[in-house]
Amino acid sequence: AKRTTNMGNFCTGGETTAKDDATPPLNKAGYGISTAEDTKDAVAEAVKGAGIDGPSLAFVSATVKRDAEEVRKAFADALPGVPLHGITSSGALLTSGGSKSGAVGCLLIKYPKESFATAYDEKDGEAAAKALKEGMAKPATIFMGATPGAEEGVVEALGKEFPGVPVYGGTAADDELAGAWSVMSADKSSGTGVSLVGIGPSVKFGAAMLAPYTLGDTTVKATKTEGRRVFEIDGKPAADWAFELLGDEVKEQYENGGLVLPQTATKPFGLKQPSGEIVTAHLASFGGKEGSYIDFFCPIPEGAELNLMSSGDGPSTGYASALAEAYDKAKAAGTLKGGKPVAGILIFCGGMAIAVGDNLDSGLTSKDFSSKVDGLPMLGMTCFGEQGCLPEEKKNVQRNLTVGMILLG
Repeated sequence: AKRTTNMGNFCTGGETTAKDDATPPLNKAGYGISTAEDTKDAVAEAVKGAGIDGPSLAFVSATVKRDAEEVRKAFADALPGVPLHGITSSGALLTSGGSKSGAVGCLLIKYPKESFATAYDEKDGEAAAKALKEGMAKPATIFMGATPGAEEGVVEALGKEFPGVPVYGGTAADDELAGAWSVMSADKSSGTGVSLVGIGPSVKFGAAMLAPYTLGDTTVKATKTEGRRVFEIDGKPAADWAFELLGDEVKEQYENGGLVLPQTATKPFGLKQPSGEIVTAHLASFGGKEGSYIDFFCPIPEGAELNLMSSGDGPSTGYASALAEAYDKAKAAGTLKGGKPVAGILIFCGGMAIAVGDNLDSGLTSKDFSSKVDGLPMLGMTCFGEQGCLPEEKKNVQRNLTVGMILLG
């Protein structure tokens, strides 16, 4: 099959071999989850619940209520020789039956050996990307896991090693943004880890990352930035502008610095791309009066226009319609093209979880979403960042406040 590429982080599609009408091999998947107090018991229960003998790959997750290294070791012992891709989830794991606090979960898949390749490094995205290339020179898609602040560096490293290949993923999270997150492989876990899964051309794949918001009336320009930090908005100190926008609920952080994630979880900022697509950004913190800057959870290019978007009824409904739409779009996308999925991964932004509060379960258990994923082995995680390929822009990006669905056929 013909392979088309582009430079940098642009995703034009990796090599594909499966024909549209091809019958896929007998691929299998199973999902198990447990809230047992003892971690070893919880992992054993989750693995048993998944019910897959001799899996070729395990996607795993747990909340930081448990020690990540203990979780990793328990999975490695329960699944000897099986590659693991794992990140910690904020607060709970997500299922169509609702959120499960303090849980351990695993999505076990059994595909032909050449379907996937994995790579891991304790801190270096470039090293992980090079290691993945040794295991799979031409993946069709890459799934990544990293830690907050490192994501765009990993996306860039993957763009250099695998130009044109779409990248999707979710960022490891904890419960209080205290740095307790972790990324796991079969051999190691690390608070700065990078885990990569190369998805081969024979695997039918579909993915969607949705920002369920509408454009608002306020648009400004980031006139001085560095990475995720914005110093000036429309030529004025960024912190002053943000304080005027948000008011007294962020006064303490404006004056002394600090996080404002709860206050801004329902106020996403949209960065319009040349294609017209929107990349959403979460305003994360103030630097204090002396700093006069604000930080986001994704890069803000200098000169970028920021639109203050509306969340509508999303928070009050648990973003039920967004969950259902993410599934529908993922199923219709890529090489899956409406085919029946074998397994799924749900990526739900931690900021959105803050926004919905107690309504999270309402979205997960809504008929429109739960009926679509009924019977589908699915690992759901609450993440501190999301990565995806913009379908029109053909570009891999780090983004926030999105809901994503990854489907394997």
